[in-house]
Amino acid sequence: MLTDGYRHVRDMPDDERAWDVFGVIAYGVASALKARGYPALAWTAAQEAQRAAEHIGNPAALASVAFYRSQILLSRPGALPAALRDAQGTAERLSAEVRTVGEVETAGMLHLQASLVTAALGGDPEPHLTEAVEQAGRLMSAEPGTSIVRNLTFRPANVTLWRMSAAMERREPGEVLKLAPLLSPGDLPAEGRRAQYFVEIGRAHAMQRSYRESLHALLRAEHVAPQHVRNMTHVRELVGHMMRKARRDLTTGDLGRFAQRVGATPL
Repeated sequence: MLTDGYRHVRDMPDDERAWDVFGVIAYGVASALKARGYPALAWTAAQEAQRAAEHIGNPAALASVAFYRSQILLSRPGALPAALRDAQGTAERLSAEVRTVGEVETAGMLHLQASLVTAALGGDPEPHLTEAVEQAGRLMSAEPGTSIVRNLTFRPANVTLWRMSAAMERREPGEVLKLAPLLSPGDLPAEGRRAQYFVEIGRAHAMQRSYRESLHALLRAEHVAPQHVRNMTHVRELVGHMMRKARRDLTTGDLGRFAQRVGATPL
């Protein structure tokens, strides 16, 4: 996909649309590689997305690149401060330029990413979540744009989901379970987001040592998006933990079979 993208921008170097498409391809490749555990390759794809974004100078493209870079950094040991600087700094720099629907969506996702990293660092994610809520409120009145760069998952419901994730990063399982009934997974616009909803509930229950409830939530997540959930590192780690801690009747039953599917084995 990247090779085809190179060919198009080489054949049409002055065509902004070709660079726009190439950027979207590079974002998708970076996201897929990161999700499958190849952060170095994902970073290479993100750098190509950055090149495309700088060529067209579109705020949505620049915001998307910063989001994916921050996501990759978030998964690397010791890189949390850099992940926050990338997301927060880019959001602040682009704030005055955000006008179109795509720009509002991608800038809003940057604030959600900044909230998650802030929570992981032990800080207060609320300012970024509040900003994301305000951005979501702008969607209906935002003007259409010419760029195809979008993030259709950025909606008010998704802000609530990220609020759950931020609470989980702050090790507040009670807050996660308090927020969960406020959100219907059907309101989330993507299977991966709906699966994440159940994963967060499962993580919260496991933190409270309610392993049967945790497994129930994780199985619902798997039903929604099987391959997505089975490739999640924190799902694999969580299931491995439960295999060591849960009662034998659970580990030899559904939990044991789920552990095999996600590749989790007890130490």
